[in-house]
Amino acid sequence: MAKTSTRPKPATVKKIEATGTVTPDGAADIRLIPLDQLEPSPLNVRKVAAGASDDAELLASIRETGIKQNLVVHALSETRFAVDAGGRRLKALKQLSQEGVIPANHPVPCLVEDERRAILTSATENLQRAAMHPADQFEAFGKLIGEGRSEDEIALKFGVSVDLVRRRLKLARVAPEIIEQFRAGDLTLECVMAFTLTDDHDRQLAVWNAVKGGYHIHPQSIKRHLTETAHSANSALGRFVGIEAYEAAGGILLRDLFDDRASAHMENPDLLERLAIEKLQAAAKPFEAAWKWVEVHLSVDYGAFRSFGRVYPQDIEPDPDLLAEEERLITREEELAAQNDGEDWTDAETEEYYAIEPRLREIEALQRERQPYADADRAIAGVVLTIGHDGALRVEKGLVRPEDIPAASEPDESTADAGGARSPARPQVTPPTSSTPVPASDPAATLRKADGISASLADDLRATRQHILRAHLAADFEVAFDAMLYALCEQALGRSYNNEALDISIRPFQAQNREVLHADTVAQKMLEALEQDLATDWMKLEKPQDFRAMSALPIADKQALFSWATGLAVKPQLSSDNRPSPIIEEIGARLDVDVAACWRPTAQNYWGRVNKGHAVTTARKLIGDDYAEDRNRERKGDIAAAMERAFAETADETEGFAAAVVAKTTRWLPEGMVFAGSSDADVDLKSDAGEAERARTEPGEDAMSDMDDEPEALPAFLSGDAA
Repeated sequence: MAKTSTRPKPATVKKIEATGTVTPDGAADIRLIPLDQLEPSPLNVRKVAAGASDDAELLASIRETGIKQNLVVHALSETRFAVDAGGRRLKALKQLSQEGVIPANHPVPCLVEDERRAILTSATENLQRAAMHPADQFEAFGKLIGEGRSEDEIALKFGVSVDLVRRRLKLARVAPEIIEQFRAGDLTLECVMAFTLTDDHDRQLAVWNAVKGGYHIHPQSIKRHLTETAHSANSALGRFVGIEAYEAAGGILLRDLFDDRASAHMENPDLLERLAIEKLQAAAKPFEAAWKWVEVHLSVDYGAFRSFGRVYPQDIEPDPDLLAEEERLITREEELAAQNDGEDWTDAETEEYYAIEPRLREIEALQRERQPYADADRAIAGVVLTIGHDGALRVEKGLVRPEDIPAASEPDESTADAGGARSPARPQVTPPTSSTPVPASDPAATLRKADGISASLADDLRATRQHILRAHLAADFEVAFDAMLYALCEQALGRSYNNEALDISIRPFQAQNREVLHADTVAQKMLEALEQDLATDWMKLEKPQDFRAMSALPIADKQALFSWATGLAVKPQLSSDNRPSPIIEEIGARLDVDVAACWRPTAQNYWGRVNKGHAVTTARKLIGDDYAEDRNRERKGDIAAAMERAFAETADETEGFAAAVVAKTTRWLPEGMVFAGSSDADVDLKSDAGEAERARTEPGEDAMSDMDDEPEALPAFLSGDAA
């Protein structure tokens, strides 16, 4: 009867045998023993208790799914049994009993064996146990997520923390090939975690191939390879722009998913630098009206400002409120310092003391900001805005370039009038303390870089624009004469730093790839027609007969020669360049150069040389979302060909665009190609205005009627009606 009462029903025995411990002869002597008859065994070899988190995981697992493995016990008496293997399971069951989850006499499957085997059984269970591999955990968790389970449910089911579930699921960001290397033992879990900085599997594998041959693979080396082209969000540049602004602009942020303390990395350096330049330029705007020049630099080398001369602000009375606050803070700082060197400070006093010094520095800066610069000083000096080492805006005022430092004048009788009054004193400039070149940077190039406009493409656009301007300048004597006269006066009458007053020379600009850039262009045809009409027979004579013959030419021939030579001398620039010459822009505006009529962006000269994002963005802005999405799905070569057709003069015929779209695409030019102040620039501004422009159109007036007043694209001598 006793034997019958202690054995489970046959079905239960079968279920337990499937998961129970098997004796050497293949039989399992498993009994269901009430929980309150079980106690820990002094023979259990585990003396160091498992961690609290491990016990919590086991408790949660048993609470959720029940006990899955029998305990191993030996009898102390008929009603008392010592647990040799399964002490942690016993502890979890006892806790569940105390919490009322299970009854005190809850039946527990136990393998009853001889006391002599207790130590061997305990050692075998503890020594031969293998923890579940993290990659296996990831796959198991992933399958449950696929079944619709939540992270909280999975954590409860496995008795682990939700954070651990999330960390394992993040391994899905790692390439399968790297996971297999992890399974094989070629990588540590920490190394696999380092790969989660990016979702790009190709990049992960490239880094793995780069580091796998090393003697020791370290997580930091993996992170370094993954972020070698990125900026840390904690860098000066990253802090200046800020993570929110960077992500809002579409920047990709690399985060260490397993180390919350690690710094994120900004993966798009071109975009980051562009945002920084734009922020610096916005901060520079208030200074432009008051100073001779203003520059922005992403960074300035230590000591670079020593290459400038300096002017300093004028002394004025300090702000009384700030002065009173400063005196009050200094007094309080001394009072706190006298209190036994801070040993008796309360937490509030400690916080107060260490806040005083930063505020004193702020007051000093505010007082300094109030000091004005003299008008004469600002007329020769400039301002540099850059990023400080702490990521804050740094503004350096009163910098004087070496060539702008006034020459010292010697006093003479002419400096004083009859009443003894003297002319205003020259600005007092502290001379440079270093002969190294002043810092230089090209913010315009940084801004173009984000659109994929390389330095070579910018050079070609610059050369194209110069070629077009030269052709127009060579055809207009009045503008050419004024431009050359201005240059002569600048050299001959100006007080230049290098004393080149009379050193006048023409150095013709020749683009490196001019055969390709200028072949069969409108500007080249203009120049060829002008050159054929030049009166050059006098150049075949010996000197000085050649000069006499030239002097005898009709004035019209002289003007043509003068204009031609002046056109050769014009320099290349884009209006979007860093510090472009306003004179060149004025020349182009006065000539009313129609760049769009002389040059259109093609696959060869533009669209095939910029990045896909720039092309798609431009198409979206000028043509529409549907057209842009179609381009976004194409390969780069196909995009370039499509954009060439869309922006050609025949876009209405080949693409079937509406008149309003054609008016924009056939006149569009890359930034910097239009001459500021020309009617072409006005058209560009109007097209950007969009709906506002159409709202200004008079009722009944065709918006395209403005094109009727458009200047001729070619001079009269190249038109079909020319004689």
